[in-house]
Amino acid sequence: MRMRWTFSLLFVSIFVILIAKSGYEVFAQSDNGLEPIKVVTKDIEPFVFVSGGTPSGFSIDLWEMLAEDSGLSSEYLIVETVQEQLDALENNEAGLAVGAITITEEREERVDFSHAYFISGLSILTHARPSNTLGDTLRAALSPNILRILAGLLLTIIIAAHIIWLVERRRQDDFPQSYLKGIWEGIWWSVVTVTTVGYGDKIPGGRLGRVFAILWMLTGLFLIANFTAAITSELTVQRLEAKIERPEDLYGKRVTTVVGSTADEWLTAEGIRHTTVATIEEAYLLLDAQNVQAVVYDRPVLLYHSYKNPDKNYAVSENAFNTEVYGFALPQGSSLQETINRALLRALESGEYDRLYNKWFGVDYD
Repeated sequence: MRMRWTFSLLFVSIFVILIAKSGYEVFAQSDNGLEPIKVVTKDIEPFVFVSGGTPSGFSIDLWEMLAEDSGLSSEYLIVETVQEQLDALENNEAGLAVGAITITEEREERVDFSHAYFISGLSILTHARPSNTLGDTLRAALSPNILRILAGLLLTIIIAAHIIWLVERRRQDDFPQSYLKGIWEGIWWSVVTVTTVGYGDKIPGGRLGRVFAILWMLTGLFLIANFTAAITSELTVQRLEAKIERPEDLYGKRVTTVVGSTADEWLTAEGIRHTTVATIEEAYLLLDAQNVQAVVYDRPVLLYHSYKNPDKNYAVSENAFNTEVYGFALPQGSSLQETINRALLRALESGEYDRLYNKWFGVDYD
């Protein structure tokens, strides 16, 4: 009897020990354990600010709210790119990635995502250009179309100079018989007459010369009117071509974005030639230096940068395109996914998410 009780007690003790040990390991090693969750993030204003101390921003505040609701704590790992965030998850160097990470099919093959917590899209950042600047006028004047018109006008002036010289060279000294001097004076007379700048220093003396002068003045009205119209038209065309407001305006322009971003993938898929940089800050610098004409990236990021830099005369395209959603990224199979999803739903239902959204973006979440 005693032996039976001894074995029973031993069995129960072993069972309790195993359960306790298993429970401790699950508690210590799971995402909901006492140890802080390693959160990998990157600077992406206004979602994450990493300058000085603990990161802040909309996504950080949201995560901290969800973590507090779930009884979790965090320690942050700062990297430079989204690619590094995903690599950290795959290599088990972090248990969560927070930022402005777009949920895509390609990324879903590498990591898991929480429910979407932000609806975004791509937009275009450019410099708003003042109209009718001196630079615009010079570019229009040197355009191939205008140069062809100008060459035709000059050729017409030279022909007129020859005609007036041939008609008047034997009648008066205003048009010397020497070819070079005579043609020069003829060109002067032709330009002054055709532009209606003035008249009187050289006057044709013969009847034929005066008839030609009348015809030349009437022709000048037509020539100058058409030249002016061509310049105006070219300026209008250049202003229209310079505007980059829609995705189709990007073709043939100097465009940049962040390497590996959804904007990079979209531009490549659309066949739009572009360059890439490591960070969005580098893209801003290229735009400010006029080395590129447009930056394509996540709309809220571009809007925030434009809002914070009113002196730089930025313009953000009116509508977003290629709608995308952000989520928290986790290692595949992470038990933290369900915890975050439940906390996020509670935040949405309680109105806490709405208050946080309004704090950062100044409008209510739709």
